Amino acid sequence: MRGPMKRIFVCSPFAGDIARNVKVAEALCRQVMRSGHAPFAPHLLYPTFTDDSVTEQRETGIACGLAYMECCDEVWAFTGNGISSGMRRELDRAGQLGKPIIEIAEV
Repeated sequence: MRGPMKRIFVCSPFAGDIARNVKVAEALCRQVMRSGHAPFAPHLLYPTFTDDSVTEQRETGIACGLAYMECCDEVWAFTGNGISSGMRRELDRAGQLGKPIIEIAEV
């Protein structure tokens, strides 16, 4: 029997090659689930009802994701393609909150 699920904040690029980046985020979420944990990928959620090309909406989506990070147990960051500016903000906030950051180079 497994213990309680950890809440994992998924940090990976979104902007740029969005189609490819969505596939990476989805693969990372599957990896989190296979590990017995519950993923939260704000960049897969918020762009479904906001426009990432509108600065105000993008900033609001990032702020909402950072608010949820507070209740997450760990941050899993896909660093295989570098760290985007949005990821940098998330990783900086994770550090401020003292959240463990697990770097993932491949999914």
